[in-house]
Amino acid sequence: MTGVLALHTAARRYCLEHHALWWERYITIMRSGADRQPDGYHYTAEALATFPRYNVLHAIRVELERIDPATLADLEETRQLLILAGQTAEDDFTRRPIGQIDQRAVAEEREAFARYIAALAPSDLRAIEPLPFRRVLTREESQQVWSRFRERWQINQGYWYPLAHCTLSDVVAFRARAFEQAVPTDRLQDILRSHGIERVWEFRESGPEYEEDVSLFEPCYSGAEGYWSSGLLEWIVYASHEDSVTVGGWLLKELKPLWPTWEHDAWTGPFC
Repeated sequence: MTGVLALHTAARRYCLEHHALWWERYITIMRSGADRQPDGYHYTAEALATFPRYNVLHAIRVELERIDPATLADLEETRQLLILAGQTAEDDFTRRPIGQIDQRAVAEEREAFARYIAALAPSDLRAIEPLPFRRVLTREESQQVWSRFRERWQINQGYWYPLAHCTLSDVVAFRARAFEQAVPTDRLQDILRSHGIERVWEFRESGPEYEEDVSLFEPCYSGAEGYWSSGLLEWIVYASHEDSVTVGGWLLKELKPLWPTWEHDAWTGPFC
């Protein structure tokens, strides 16, 4: 791994690990009932000092993944670019602070990230473990691929099959839980690899859109509708908010022999 790639990887790993740390801390606060004031609506000071931290770390990671380290050569220029990303990354969860407590929490996380990146020495970088490839598509790439998605699979604005009409014959929607049990994620990944697929596209209704290593392929609803495919779009998976997972193309043909009850497990309605 080059020094530039190691530095970029270290930044991504920092965001992933610290996001998980603050997320777990906030879950603990919620379970204890300490996240809301007595009115049941307003956040407590403890909550406001916690959840904005994982929000800004998520925004920073996404901004980092807009950067392709393969296009960079100079280590110190890369370091400054990553620090700038940490200082400026925003999304819908960071643009509207509630007050001084959450503003201070966000500022502290940005400063901590910058200190970490600034302090990484060449010896530290040699010890960095690789992460699976993941890159946010540019606006132009996203528009091109999404246009192809829509044309190939009859996807209109909004939702897709079974929540919207589709005349294609090689598409079946399944109950999400049945799908997850019958076809575990690692099995799906192995099927894709057996067809020479190493990277997939992941599109969410709220963005951003990714090109990512097949090991990150996990077709489930995350609070946003999700679409996955690759290459010539000869296969597709779609996860909806209505507890459905739709599979199409050659991937559907591969799954049927592995899943004797697939017809019984077809989606017939939300949470059926």
